Amino acid sequence: MIGKFLVYAFFTTALLSSLSYYLTHLGKEKFLKAGRLFFHLTAIGILSTAAFLMYSILTHQYQLAYVWEQSNSELQLPLLMSTFYSGQEGSFMLWTTMTGIIGIFLLNYVSKGDRLEPQVMSIFTLIISFLGLILILKSPFLYIWEKFPGEVEAGFMPEDGRGLNPLLQNFWIVIHPPTLFLGFSSLAAPFCFAIGTLMKNRYNDWIKFSLPWLLFSGMILGLGIMMGGYWAYGILGWGGYWAWDPVENSSFVPWLVVVACIHTMIAQKRTGGYKKMNLILCIAAYLLVLYSTFLTRSGILGDSSVHSFVDPGYEVYLALIVFISLFTLISVAAIIYRLKELKALNAEPNKMLSRESTLFIGSVTLCAAALVVLAGTTWPIFQKGTIDAAFYNKMNLPIAIMIALINGISLLLKWKQNDEKRFFKSLIFPLTLAIIVTLGLVFIGVQDFLIALFALASLFTFFVNAELAVNAFRKNKTSIGAYIAHIGIALVFLGIIGSSKYSEEENISLELNKPQEAFGYTLTYIGATPFEDPNNKRDTKYHFNVKIEKDNKEMLLQPVMYYSEYSKGVMKNPDIANFATKDLYLSPMGLVEPEAFSENEMLELKKGEEKTVGDVSVMFSDFDFGNVEMGGSEMQSGNYVIGAKIKVKDSKFTETLEPKIKYTDGNPEYLASNISGNDTYSFYFVKMSVKGEAEGGATATIAVVNNKLTSQKPKADETLVLTASIKPFINVLWAGTVILVTGFFISILRRRKELLK
Repeated sequence: MIGKFLVYAFFTTALLSSLSYYLTHLGKEKFLKAGRLFFHLTAIGILSTAAFLMYSILTHQYQLAYVWEQSNSELQLPLLMSTFYSGQEGSFMLWTTMTGIIGIFLLNYVSKGDRLEPQVMSIFTLIISFLGLILILKSPFLYIWEKFPGEVEAGFMPEDGRGLNPLLQNFWIVIHPPTLFLGFSSLAAPFCFAIGTLMKNRYNDWIKFSLPWLLFSGMILGLGIMMGGYWAYGILGWGGYWAWDPVENSSFVPWLVVVACIHTMIAQKRTGGYKKMNLILCIAAYLLVLYSTFLTRSGILGDSSVHSFVDPGYEVYLALIVFISLFTLISVAAIIYRLKELKALNAEPNKMLSRESTLFIGSVTLCAAALVVLAGTTWPIFQKGTIDAAFYNKMNLPIAIMIALINGISLLLKWKQNDEKRFFKSLIFPLTLAIIVTLGLVFIGVQDFLIALFALASLFTFFVNAELAVNAFRKNKTSIGAYIAHIGIALVFLGIIGSSKYSEEENISLELNKPQEAFGYTLTYIGATPFEDPNNKRDTKYHFNVKIEKDNKEMLLQPVMYYSEYSKGVMKNPDIANFATKDLYLSPMGLVEPEAFSENEMLELKKGEEKTVGDVSVMFSDFDFGNVEMGGSEMQSGNYVIGAKIKVKDSKFTETLEPKIKYTDGNPEYLASNISGNDTYSFYFVKMSVKGEAEGGATATIAVVNNKLTSQKPKADETLVLTASIKPFINVLWAGTVILVTGFFISILRRRKELLK
């Protein structure tokens, strides 16, 4: 009840704050204090709501349906806290919380000087009110008897929760979603600055206020995207860090638009141009966040994404559509309202050979990439099925080559005017180095022309930015951020080339203790060892130990497999040997255990049917279920015993036997029966099939094992089936990500310092 009240409270105060700020914008200054007061109440309400949900999780309030569905008493503190946002309702709560926190800093920021406070905060608080509306419709504070009416009595308190999805039970769930949602939430600020600029009809100085926010969004969102990539690669065992899944694309598309906008904003700051383009890009970036949220949270892509959310219900589905439609309508209406003024903003035509022109071309190219990815992601809405990853790779490769080339060329050009001879002379050093290294790559195996061209473009931009970074470090250290970020992008591109295009993969079957060669390594499966996960004591997990040997050195890799009671399936996690120039990646596929009986030992018998094996004949009479009910609770628990009644004849006697199967946690143990005075044969009940007469009737599979022959046959050992991969230069990709984020951070410090001046 408290949680619901808090949501209604901050929803109401957010609306009142938005109204008060809008009245202030209309010239009624007396409402400014009310707008600020209502926003502070909104922020307190949001943080209180988040704190109450976290308290409910930490104190195991399982009467709340969300807490029961997402957590249990086994989870250690970090994972227990992460259940705050592991479900759909919680993810909306996280988004709202991050937006509220951003709002606290934003209000402090815009209230200093003339920074469009009434205009910006009227839109920002309207965004919060819509997030509050979604939480009213999709509340994490429903009791289980409210969510499951008729199934649970009012006041019922479960002993324990269902627990966290095993896919989410690792370190990255703790930091990846908050980082990503912080990026999404922070994009509301540039959006509000753009709409506020249109409301105020002031187009020159707004970029000074919004550029630091845009840089922050680009940094955090980019970091969150690559965290997700590493999670998929290193923990989930999907064989790579990027699969063009709709959920991955939904964060990537806004990021591309953000990066495009950063560059044209810098061009506007220097030349006064691209004012209309910057407004449109800032607006588009946040609208794409809303659209991406709709795609991944509405359940509309449930059949085409491996990790999108299920259908949230008609009310939330409709609320998301209204959310997107309203802010799209506000944006379009504001642009149309100011169309006359926007047309008058035409700047002087730019010369083709200038930095601002190449930045414009680069931004258009980034937007083209975003459009390609958006089209592929949206396609499953109109046509069943998914877009193959090859589509994205084929369409984006030429675009990536252009981006890499423009990245380097633009920085060798000056603003507005350029000496052509001087420009072409500046190309010689970085281009020569890039050609030499590319020829080396071709020599060692890069044969695809477009990939070689991509490598050349990436190396070119790397050497251009490295040279400029060295010079900037000597003269003005604060200007080094852009060059470092571009170096990071170049390394990311090179890491993508090596780790994806030239990775090697092989499916291997490793029989126990029998070495096998792969990629110059000797791999030996030496058995499985169980271990207990403190976050998941229900399931017994197993390390499947693989000894790796090369050049008289050895190491142990331990991919994991186990049966999950939560998901009723086998869960698999890879293990990785990280070297300076590559990763050796082992992803388990399955364990093939030796069959208990050979095919020629097994008889499938209908009731009353008799068959002969060797010098004995077997007739199946009936099943013996004892006290076990067919399909009942015992069978569902996986712990029970059933038998089969058979009549066995040898040369002397006829005897009735009852071999049994004993199931423990669903694993069968076959209990033998023998004829009195005859140790030659053992009889096992292996399988039953209970069908109607029209479908063939009930059958039992009986194994008749000749003990004299069995003792002479060598027994096969269990076999581990896995996919082994070599991922060349993947460390370059991860290093590039860190360098890219570092460059963004330095740039934020520089822009903030300029603003303070």
